[in-house]
Amino acid sequence: MLQIEGVALDGICACVPAGVEESFSRLCALYGDEEKARSVVKATGISSRRVAAAGVSSLDLCTAAAERLFDSSAVRRDEIGSVVCVTFTPASAMPCNAVRAQSSLGLGTGVAAFDINMACSGWVYGLYVAALLAKSSGRKTLLLDGDVQTAHVDPSDGATVPVLADAGSATVVSPSPGARAWKFAFMSDGAKGGALVLPHGGRISMDGFGVFRFVTVDTLRFLGDFLAGTGETPESLDAFVPHQANIFMVSQLARSLGFPQEKLLTSAGEFGNTGSSSLPLTIACRCGKPGMPEKDARLLVSGFGGGLSAGAALVDLPACCRLEVFDYKDGEE
Repeated sequence: MLQIEGVALDGICACVPAGVEESFSRLCALYGDEEKARSVVKATGISSRRVAAAGVSSLDLCTAAAERLFDSSAVRRDEIGSVVCVTFTPASAMPCNAVRAQSSLGLGTGVAAFDINMACSGWVYGLYVAALLAKSSGRKTLLLDGDVQTAHVDPSDGATVPVLADAGSATVVSPSPGARAWKFAFMSDGAKGGALVLPHGGRISMDGFGVFRFVTVDTLRFLGDFLAGTGETPESLDAFVPHQANIFMVSQLARSLGFPQEKLLTSAGEFGNTGSSSLPLTIACRCGKPGMPEKDARLLVSGFGGGLSAGAALVDLPACCRLEVFDYKDGEE
């Protein structure tokens, strides 16, 4: 169990491609069978996905989200002391996304900037690192998280085409003396990593059953132990925000943990599985809307998948936190 005191969320903006691909029509084209296509949409709960246009990168989506956050909140560029970018699909191998973002966003050269190569659990890892940097430096950290997964999918692969999508996000973590402690835990099981792989120069491949078992068995046990160790329960928390693997999988996970349906926050039905950015996307999309309390909310957030790995965190979402989801327009800076 890891604990960080004295940090807070200032804002979360998520940027999704404007291109919407309807799952049913895409699957009909893939399978040539309407009944099979209908059954897959029902099984995953994903009715549409956001797909980036050719040439749009994870860096484009993340920097657009950061620009929107700067423009629409009280966060100033000169307050940023660090930039952390979580991605496994960077715009280039070198320089990394974070360093390129530091320049394009007009941040000072005294800013620390680096990438974290993670998949599904990455936002939780990134949030922990961002909180450490904000706490130790006394300056705000800009956490970027995004992937363009569809560019790395085999268009004939029935395991990945129905679910994987694209998005970028920007989260600002600030020093906040006296704020309630955030708590974290992590799990890694590289021996099972072959269940979700992107080889150099290749395509994403996924063993759907292997990932499903990791989520419903290993991650379930991990999250149960985490809640027990923190003394929190589904009743004491305001919401559960899981990685949006698919609606069926996360609904089963929530039920097994004892969360009622109204405390499970999802976005995959509308946006698809956007990788680790599905966590900030879901928070920005769902929190603050009807059903969420009009006060600071205590959230259980968890990412799980590629690695195979998992991360869990208990964080507070202030009622004043800036939240927004918007569409990326080609050519947008």
